[in-house]
Order: sequence, then C-alpha cells, then structure tokens
Amino acid sequence: MLRSTKILIHDERPDSPEFLLEIVVDRGYKAGFAKDGNEIIAMLSNDQYDVVLTNGGYGELNPDQYMQIQSSSVFIIDIADSHTQNHTRDVKADLYLSRPLLISELWKSLEKPF
Repeated sequence: MLRSTKILIHDERPDSPEFLLEIVVDRGYKAGFAKDGNEIIAMLSNDQYDVVLTNGGYGELNPDQYMQIQSSSVFIIDIADSHTQNHTRDVKADLYLSRPLLISELWKSLEKPF
C-alpha cells in the first residue's frame, strides 16, 4: 500500500494503540484510533480508511454492526496472540498477524498491493 494509506487502529489494550499509532505515523501513514467496536463503526461511517488494524475484540457489537464492518471496503488486519487467534475472530479479517508482532511483518502487510 502507498504511504497515503489511512489506517484505523483498534486495540482494547491500553498500551498498544499509542505505540501502533506512533510507529505507523512515523512511517508516513495517516492514522486514527478507535477505542472499541462502536467507535470503529462511527469512524468508518464518517471518514475514509483503507485499513483497520485490530486486535479483533468486538464483543459489544450486534450482528448488524458486524456486517457493517465486513461489508465495508476497508482491508482488515487482525493481530492476535497466536494461542488465542482462532477464538478471537469475531469479524472475518483479510489478513491475520500473530503476537508478538514483528514490525517488519506489519510493514510488509501494509506495503503489498491488495
């Protein structure tokens, strides 16, 4: 993806979003942060994002909201602990990355054409 790609970061863990936001912005991407699934829905409705980078925890969303995320044209990258990855896939992602996350894997994921 081009550096003009706009990334929406979602992670419910308190330390991760700030770190991810900082590194993707430092790399030249535009980025925003959503603290929960409802905020993802609102931000996708109000702004154009190319990628959602998420931990996959959408527990508070209803089935219609799940469908909104899945039917959007946004590319979803799910980052999850490798031992829980199969259990956290509430919304089908286009790409799955495992924690601990290698930053080089993230850059490769964001730079290849979709």
